[in-house]
Amino acid sequence: MNKKLGFYSAVLVGITTLIFAVSMLIGNLSLAYFVCMILSWGYILLTCAFYTETIDDRKSVALGGVAFGCLYGVLINVVYFTQLTTVANKTASENVIQVLSYQSLGSLFFSFDLFGYGMMALSTFLVGVSMIAKNKNDKWLKVLLIVHGTFLISCVGMPILNIFKDSSDSSSFAGTIALLIWCIYFIPVAILSAVHFRKEMNLR
Repeated sequence: MNKKLGFYSAVLVGITTLIFAVSMLIGNLSLAYFVCMILSWGYILLTCAFYTETIDDRKSVALGGVAFGCLYGVLINVVYFTQLTTVANKTASENVIQVLSYQSLGSLFFSFDLFGYGMMALSTFLVGVSMIAKNKNDKWLKVLLIVHGTFLISCVGMPILNIFKDSSDSSSFAGTIALLIWCIYFIPVAILSAVHFRKEMNLR
């Protein structure tokens, strides 16, 4: 069951990341918000599956990966569910909607979103560190997970440094490109994770 959970959650993460990339290209933000919520659910389950494989000496590190993965899930689900409900339906005053809107670069919820992905980066780093690579694919996966942890610096640092205070259409376009680059990076993580658990399933 643990291996199957890892395999299917990795497949879910890969599919939802791909759909997210497509939604960004076609400009369908509602789809992007919804699919990212599902992506987070799959990712949390994936971290749980990796935790079950960890040797005793690294279990605390892997558990930290699960914990920060859950924190990522809570943050981005609050952000995106709010966009799909309160913001989309305009069920609050205009001033409140402006605060809650993700579309305003540098806004409260935009910062929450970045912080959430920073927690995801920290989660992947811890999962990667705790992982025991058994073959070439695993080694690549381990490297990708650990390197992805470097996103923590920009995701947490940019809102604190308030670099979006003079945001413009060009910076919004740059943000879209950055998200697409992240998708290109993260899809191989999902694929290699699926391959990893698929091989483990075949060993049983």
